[in-house]
Amino acid sequence: MIRTMTLPARARGILLVAAAGTLWSTLGLGVRMMDTATTWQILFYRAIAQVMVIGAWVAMRRGRGFARSFADIGADGVIAGASISMASVAFVYAIRITTVAEVVFIFSMAPVLAGLLGWALLKEPITRITWLAMVIVLAGIAVMNGPDGSAGFSTGTVLALVSAFGFASFTVLQRRRRHVDMLPTIAVSGLITVAATGWLIEGTIPSPGDLAVAFWLGGIALAGGLALYTVGARHVRPAESVLISMTEIVLAPLWVWWLFNETASIATLAGGAIVLTGVLTQVLGHESKSPRRRWGQPGPPSDPRQRATPRRRLRRRPEQAASPRPQ
Repeated sequence: MIRTMTLPARARGILLVAAAGTLWSTLGLGVRMMDTATTWQILFYRAIAQVMVIGAWVAMRRGRGFARSFADIGADGVIAGASISMASVAFVYAIRITTVAEVVFIFSMAPVLAGLLGWALLKEPITRITWLAMVIVLAGIAVMNGPDGSAGFSTGTVLALVSAFGFASFTVLQRRRRHVDMLPTIAVSGLITVAATGWLIEGTIPSPGDLAVAFWLGGIALAGGLALYTVGARHVRPAESVLISMTEIVLAPLWVWWLFNETASIATLAGGAIVLTGVLTQVLGHESKSPRRRWGQPGPPSDPRQRATPRRRLRRRPEQAASPRPQ
């Protein structure tokens, strides 16, 4: 008899989130691999693949509730989809005019921007950790675009900031509708991108190689990464999900260096390291503020009626009470 090894849920979650980050890291590489495709063609055909894959994923998950899942996202979902569409357009344009390293380093500040937008839109308080993280991130961007970095505060830098802002907006709108599955908003963002860029390509089709890369970017790298992250993030801590998915930030510059000999300046790498420090400060700082004493182990309930009676506490096995389990 052959025994099959089953990984624990937490280990599977870590592998899936890491795989998602690895797929996302190829987004910049894919744009570099295009020979003749215009920016609008990349965005249009990538969005078509994105809609097809995410639509199929939602259909498999919801079945007959497919249409209802799109109705449930409401106006917030449409705005979130528009935010992702804006982020995608800005990201691709930024990759076309500046280094992949600079774009992904600046894009990584999205969690910090989400903290500020949460204060503006959801009235969530801005903690000292968020202010500290923002100062560190801004210092990193200043180093990347200072006299020893790129040519000042370039257009590519601005577009990368717009991309990070779009993704941060999507994150905050997700929090506002946390009771709703917001994955359909990714398909909505693809539809918005198709509508916005379809008339700009004038019916042209790129070369078969470029078309295949565009479908890889939308259907596998972006949509496939989101699907893996959605499943894997259920089994690990939120802070761990962000940290593990940062494989994207590490691998993205390596792909283009390895295949295209694209190098980043010392100032870009140093500033990127400072930006990542700010992001880690934000993520790990909020994790340490969590009211839960241990992962998967909630504190005492606020309602006295929910507290266990002495008799129930005696019946509980000590090893069960101390066993953490992922949510």
